[in-house]
Amino acid sequence: MSLDRAENQRADDNNTLEKDANNDEFTKDFLKSSEEVEEGFYLFESMTKGFTLLFPKDAYVEKGTYEKNGNGFESVAFLEESEETNTSLYYSFTYENSSRSSDIELNLHLLSNNANYEGGFEKFTHNENTYYFAEKVSEGNGTKTYWYYAYIHSNSQDKGTSFIGRIACKDSSKECNLDSPELEEKMMKVIKSIDFVQG
Repeated sequence: MSLDRAENQRADDNNTLEKDANNDEFTKDFLKSSEEVEEGFYLFESMTKGFTLLFPKDAYVEKGTYEKNGNGFESVAFLEESEETNTSLYYSFTYENSSRSSDIELNLHLLSNNANYEGGFEKFTHNENTYYFAEKVSEGNGTKTYWYYAYIHSNSQDKGTSFIGRIACKDSSKECNLDSPELEEKMMKVIKSIDFVQG
């Protein structure tokens, strides 16, 4: 192997390493184990110990936007980007452990305001939680962005989380296939994996 090829291979290897959530110092503090619980996913546990969810292997938690107030409030966002497919998946959860979490109308109003979303929500239940879910597509600079909104409430506790998700091109000046069903399937898998810890 030539020196140039060896250096390129080493750079590729480093990029591969950097993409693993366990190689990000801040992110790995949220991971219950360095072992995948499903192919391509680790188990994420919030710092409040209030909820868990499936965490994409190549994602990382955005340290600068993280907030926590005791065990009653937590805001966490994580990002998953791919140079190969030129895609970017963004996930943002705002968790609350209080009686206010049961005020569905209030929480949907706050979520709509935060997301600049005007429209209704579809209600469904999944894994002991009730979901209020919506999605929309926006267009700008010749590219589409897919948005996902949800308020998720525990059926047995005063716990809930607001969610805002986005699927977009990583580089809007280059082509990317956002209509790939795998992207939406991954987004929905993460949303539906949230599990509010008892207590």
